Amino acid sequence: MSNPGIDALMQQGRWDEAILECKSILQSQPVNTRILGYLGMCHFRKGEFEKAIEPFRKASVLDPNFWEAGVKLAQCHDRLRRYEEAYSIAKEWLRVRPQDRNLQGLVEALKYQVRGNRVDGWERTAHLAHQIKFARD
Repeated sequence: MSNPGIDALMQQGRWDEAILECKSILQSQPVNTRILGYLGMCHFRKGEFEKAIEPFRKASVLDPNFWEAGVKLAQCHDRLRRYEEAYSIAKEWLRVRPQDRNLQGLVEALKYQVRGNRVDGWERTAHLAHQIKFARD
């Protein structure tokens, strides 16, 4: 269920043209989740994370199985340093795709950015699984 025209534009890095094509299609098909996903991805690739949020949010709400849009939505919030929102979204999608390693890694990384999960002092880096060695060791 891809769109060859948009795919080609995206592969060539012609993000603005791909965005225009997506918006044109969405005029007649406003609930086309794949086109919403493409639109979000174009904005994401341009570094326009704020603009990518709405298409990814709509796509993931319209299709509860479109976990890729949900992951990108979490990544947008992460890039905007909205860690609590990113963590919440990523955890929600991890329930849909519990075996996805990328999603597991995102949840694990975000866990330590969320205020309620932080600890002070040396414990903050305990999740990195580093061993502490003293000079005399």
